[in-house]
Amino acid sequence: METSTIETKPKAKSLESKQEKLRELHAQQEKLKELQSELDIMESKIKNDEKLAREDIKFLGELGWLSAAAVTIAAIASSV
Repeated sequence: METSTIETKPKAKSLESKQEKLRELHAQQEKLKELQSELDIMESKIKNDEKLAREDIKFLGELGWLSAAAVTIAAIASSV
């Protein structure tokens, strides 16, 4: 009986860890959806030759971290 209890604890921790990774993945996906929406707005402005606001330009300049987020999501997804 003790053996099954000992085996159950690591399985429970593993399941809990996977669930946490899935929650994190879903949170990251929501953030990416928001960013995609912002990018769609920027793309529309550029296609329509509208002047970009200073905040728009700053936003576009700071998108380097987005690639890091994508790598993080891919790493989380592959470990699940």
